[in-house]
Amino acid sequence: MASTDLDPQGLAERIEQLLDGITADGGPALGHAAEELVRVLMRFYGAGLEQVVAIVRAGAGDTVVHRMAADPLVAGLLALHDLHPVPVGQRLGHALDAARRKLGPHGTGLTLAGIDDEGQVHVTVAGGGCGMDTVKDVVAASIGELAPEVAGVVYDAAPPGPALLQIGVRPPERVGM
Repeated sequence: MASTDLDPQGLAERIEQLLDGITADGGPALGHAAEELVRVLMRFYGAGLEQVVAIVRAGAGDTVVHRMAADPLVAGLLALHDLHPVPVGQRLGHALDAARRKLGPHGTGLTLAGIDDEGQVHVTVAGGGCGMDTVKDVVAASIGELAPEVAGVVYDAAPPGPALLQIGVRPPERVGM
């Protein structure tokens, strides 16, 4: 399988399915052992990737690291191991910009509110209506592409604007009645 055929999200889901199957078939002890194996492998591969990034930086500078991070699969690995050269806040800003471009006028009310302690990205959304599911799907996909390390996206409603004060013409006063 070529690296371009890989679906990182699909692979993550498959790993979770396998771990769940091990726990279901072998019991909690075997499930915990399998999860520990995954954690150790993650640390091992993370340390190796950190060395690769350090060697590339020493030899070619940040330009090559940024070019590596432009590949979605490599970017996901770099982000997973906290090695991505672009800070997560900046990548989230780029993700919202991309979502706004895709959504056109429906994307004008999107604002990055921040990231909470659980790694959830909070996006403030102005407006609503029947197209809101599409807006949320496009935002989640854009964030998933550029910041795959985030735990999820939470959508917060924008605060209501000022009350509308209607100013109209007063009815004419009746004269002589």
